[in-house]
Amino acid sequence: MYIGAEVKIPKKKLKDEQKIEDDSLYGLLSSYKALITYFKVLVSDEDKKVVIQITDNPKNFLRIPKEKYDQYREMRRLDIGINKLSVKYLSPEHLLQYFGPVLGMKINSKKVTIINNLEKGGYFILEMALQSLPMVIQNVKKIIALTPQKKYEILEKCLAENSQG
Repeated sequence: MYIGAEVKIPKKKLKDEQKIEDDSLYGLLSSYKALITYFKVLVSDEDKKVVIQITDNPKNFLRIPKEKYDQYREMRRLDIGINKLSVKYLSPEHLLQYFGPVLGMKINSKKVTIINNLEKGGYFILEMALQSLPMVIQNVKKIIALTPQKKYEILEKCLAENSQG
C-alpha cells in the first residue's frame, strides 16, 4: 500500500425490503435496554438489621447518608449466591410497582422501615430485622433471576397501569 493512497471501505447498505423488524422478546425488550436496577444488601450484627438498597444508577449509592450505614457490612455476590446484583430492562419504579413496597416479601409492613427517595436522591431503602436475612436473600435472587418473559410481563403491566391512571 502506498502512503497517501485512499482506502475505500465498502458500506453495507440495507434496502427497505431487507430490514427486518425484531419481534422477538429481546427485540421488544431492546427499547428498555438502558433501564437497569442495582441492588446492595447490607447487614449489621450490632443493630441486628438487614438493609436492601436499590437504585437505577450506582452513583446514587453515594447519596445515601454514610454515617447511618457505617457499621453495616455489604454482602458480596458470592455470599448471596448470585453472579450479579442488577436487573436489566427494569427500573426500580417498575419493580416497586409490580412487587409492592416490600418487594414481594411476606413480611409485616410494620416491621419494615421504607425510605423512598427515588424522586430526589434516586434510591430506595428497605430496613428490617436481621432474622429476615434468608427471606431477603431468597427474594433478591428471585428478582435478579427474572426471565425475559417475566420482565416483559412486568413492563407491560406497569405501562398499562400508568396509561390508565
